[in-house]
Amino acid sequence: MNKTSKTLLLALGITLAGAGAANAQDQPATGAGSDGIWSLAEAINYATANNLQVQQSKVNRDLNKVNVNQSRFSRLPRVNGNANHNYSYGTTLNQTIGELRNEQYRSNSFSLNASVPLFMGFQAVNQIKQNSLALQASEQDILSAQNDITIQLITSYLNILFAQELIKTNELQRELTRQQLDRTNILFRAGSVAENSVLDLESQLATDELNVINAQNQRDIAHLNMVQLLNLKESSNFQIEIPEIPEPDQSPALTDATVVYETALQTLPAIKSAELRLQSASKAIDVARGAYLPTLSMNGGLNTFYNTDNFLLTYQTENRGFTRQVLGYTDAGGTIPLEVYTPNVVRTPIQNDYPFADQFNNNLGKQFGFSLQVPVFNGLQTRLGVQRAKLDQENARINTDIARNNLRQTIEQAHVDAIAAQRKYTAAKNQVIAAEKNYRNAELRLNSGVINTVDFNIVGNTYRSAQSSLLQAKYEYTFKLKVLDFYQGKDLSF
Repeated sequence: MNKTSKTLLLALGITLAGAGAANAQDQPATGAGSDGIWSLAEAINYATANNLQVQQSKVNRDLNKVNVNQSRFSRLPRVNGNANHNYSYGTTLNQTIGELRNEQYRSNSFSLNASVPLFMGFQAVNQIKQNSLALQASEQDILSAQNDITIQLITSYLNILFAQELIKTNELQRELTRQQLDRTNILFRAGSVAENSVLDLESQLATDELNVINAQNQRDIAHLNMVQLLNLKESSNFQIEIPEIPEPDQSPALTDATVVYETALQTLPAIKSAELRLQSASKAIDVARGAYLPTLSMNGGLNTFYNTDNFLLTYQTENRGFTRQVLGYTDAGGTIPLEVYTPNVVRTPIQNDYPFADQFNNNLGKQFGFSLQVPVFNGLQTRLGVQRAKLDQENARINTDIARNNLRQTIEQAHVDAIAAQRKYTAAKNQVIAAEKNYRNAELRLNSGVINTVDFNIVGNTYRSAQSSLLQAKYEYTFKLKVLDFYQGKDLSF
């Protein structure tokens, strides 16, 4: 019975995995209070800052920030520099004099190129919008992860409270059985009852002891689950604050499930995240379609080179007098000799060193232009990319509908369960009242010898079962109310 109660409460939290509300925010890493006892609010604040799933969501958010910046900076110019250092042997072309020479020399070349995108088919603009929507969705994922851990903490917290109350109930019943056993022993020694009455009560006392141990084990497991949710290193000294859980209202005024659902649609981070990813998928289609359009960019560059085999070629002029030449001039009167004196000048080539700085400046080249690329046919890659983006959008739309449908079903189920738990509590309370009267009466009859211990134990087990059912109904009802408050963004403290 105890195991069933525990399993039921845990299942209530599991059904809400992935759900959350916008009331959870990033909190600083704070632990228990000065007394070392954790309240529910302290546990939630600590977990939302230190839980590993929450931290992972924050890392994903930071990655999306990088994607947004990367898409924004893609519109900036691209500038690249290049430098080469080469050694040449054998026959090579001397770039300065344009001759083939069989020499050994060292050369360097440098270039600087820049490209500025002017038009990219609106892909850059749409990519920025798509990544920005994905960033907003990741922000909501953080809140959703915090809300998930909040629901799990509430479940574990109530499991601990339920187990502790169950321990008190079983310890009280164990004490009552021990007192009855002591009285029966006195009667047995006086010869008023048979020995089997003592043996039956001893067996019942052992059962009560086992129930206490089972309840303690249940509490320890609930403690461990909460410690793991908080990601704490030490669990031996873990304690929680014991709040006063109010008794369920006999006539609860529950908010209609439709109203709760409409409120949750406006505030729940998981729904906002799905809707933002749907918008991001729509922008992905625009990005894919941009590949159909031409792209235009402006380009420019600088380049130069240096060569150790290069030299600056100059000439030395030497005047060696004049050279006499006799030329014949022929006219109508005949041939007339003509003396001509030409200067005798000798030009001797001289090779001078060509410094690095001079070569760097003199060999400098500049380029500037525009580049236009018009897509004609690329193996249907653009068309297939658009189709893939449309399918991703449809998948995002279905995921959004699934999230809304799951939310509606969860709220409707929680609303019905809250009403059922309240009714169950009312019935269980009446059962406990009747069972307690029957138990007290059976106790008197046992002491009077009217009934035997077997009949008394049957009545006692009925009483214990009614007490357990009452506790289970109380915490189940409390949990369902917290779920409905959670989806409405209300305070979750007790």
